[in-house]
Amino acid sequence: MKPTSPGLHAYLFSRRAWPWFAALALLLPPMFLLQPVPIDETRYLAVAWNMHVSGQWLVPWLDGAPYPDKAPMLFWLINLIWSVTGVHAWAARLLEGLIALATLPLLAAVEQRLGMDRPAREASMWLWLGCVAVAIYADVVMFDMLLTLCTLAAWRAIPALPERRWMSATLALALALGAGILVKGPVALLVGGVPALLAPWWLPSARARPLAFYLRLVAGLVIAAAVALAWALPAAHAGGTQYEDAIFLHQTFGRVAHSFAHARPWWWYLPVLPLMLLPWVVSLGRGAAAAPPAGASAERNRVANRFVLAAFVPGFVAFSLISGKQPHYLLPLLPALIMAAGMRVGANRWRVVGWRVGLTLVAIGVAVAAGLGWLEHPPSRVGATLCGGLVVLVGLFYLLRGRRALAPSMAALGMLAALMLCKLAFVFSIGPRYDMRSVALRLATAQREGTPLLYAGTPYGLFTFAGRLTRPIPESTDPAAIMAWARAHPDGWVVSGDSGYRFAAAPFYRQPYLDHSLSIWHAGQLTSP
Repeated sequence: MKPTSPGLHAYLFSRRAWPWFAALALLLPPMFLLQPVPIDETRYLAVAWNMHVSGQWLVPWLDGAPYPDKAPMLFWLINLIWSVTGVHAWAARLLEGLIALATLPLLAAVEQRLGMDRPAREASMWLWLGCVAVAIYADVVMFDMLLTLCTLAAWRAIPALPERRWMSATLALALALGAGILVKGPVALLVGGVPALLAPWWLPSARARPLAFYLRLVAGLVIAAAVALAWALPAAHAGGTQYEDAIFLHQTFGRVAHSFAHARPWWWYLPVLPLMLLPWVVSLGRGAAAAPPAGASAERNRVANRFVLAAFVPGFVAFSLISGKQPHYLLPLLPALIMAAGMRVGANRWRVVGWRVGLTLVAIGVAVAAGLGWLEHPPSRVGATLCGGLVVLVGLFYLLRGRRALAPSMAALGMLAALMLCKLAFVFSIGPRYDMRSVALRLATAQREGTPLLYAGTPYGLFTFAGRLTRPIPESTDPAAIMAWARAHPDGWVVSGDSGYRFAAAPFYRQPYLDHSLSIWHAGQLTSP
């Protein structure tokens, strides 16, 4: 009788499954303890909340106007999970965590299509999950992890385009790229589509029939564009001329020609990239199998290595040339580097060195404890220092391993534990500076009672989600207009968290906010002599 392979139930109760349960347990606490962080998370949740309240899913809205900076896919998904859990910040973070976990089997599937063996795939999944960039952004309400998921789905489809089942592969590629555009705009074509353009260089089957391959690729791109336009055209009509110009021009040519935010020099990503790849960039050493493989294994490695170059280098160069830069923009490109490392770890050409992992974690723990030591309030200082000390203890555990090889799963769990403690240190220390619940509920009550409100500066939806506001708070950046409004509404409130707006009158409410404070003034007092 042919022996049967163990089923899912047997695997879940085996020793091999416990690291995955441990990883899940380490990812969960910050999802429930972290409040939305201004200004990005508060803004995106405000857009999702406006979509929830209005029931209008076609055009995203923020502060009473269409919001063209991002496509709607993430807002749709947040509202879908809210339909099950109710409206909670933790539900949006949980969604991001599920998206991060979904990248793991997709990463393994891409590697399987490239011919990488099981040890390489398992090593890559742990290297990816334990990468500091993933550990940080796995529960952050942003678009880049979802774009990474779409990018991996597109990469998985590319090797199948020259094969007999090319029609399903073309459709899969089209849906992945189309979904990516609906997540973050045309940048999805850069991170997901460029490896396909270069496929004849790294994929022998595409090189054998390049014309057929490119015809199928063009078909996929046309379908992807149709998927994106199925939303963009009716949304442009509903959102008006300015919204139409923004989503068709500003999101493409505007971002490439000149960045409207986060402008940084071309070399900025060079020092950022190694930090995002911690601990692996410093903890991988030479393994026992120093010689590269030969024969068929060498050919598979050649395909995989060329794919890594095609998937990472053009995107990295393009991102470096675009002036707007943020660390998380690189997230969709990092799986390519993780594949290269996983292939070598799986073949025992590289190994994870215990003391190097430990030294990295100790440095992180010391940085957390020392970096938050300037806090004014002793209880906050104690909580942050305690979390930093625990990270140091985790690092010391790995330091005791010395030069011995460490399983990628164990090193990844150490990084996940360290980042969980770092996030808890944030909650215990400077978290109140980012918590908008108190002021948002105060403003929501005033709005319901009919108190006129004005924000001095640009609020970016700062209070919308935390206060569950159903109407936007008017705003102004003109000091003369602010004073004119105060004279016309002496019983109103002027709110500001922008450091450039301060008045002679004392505010009746003030709370710490970022590196300064957020205040509320009685409008009548601003115009008093």
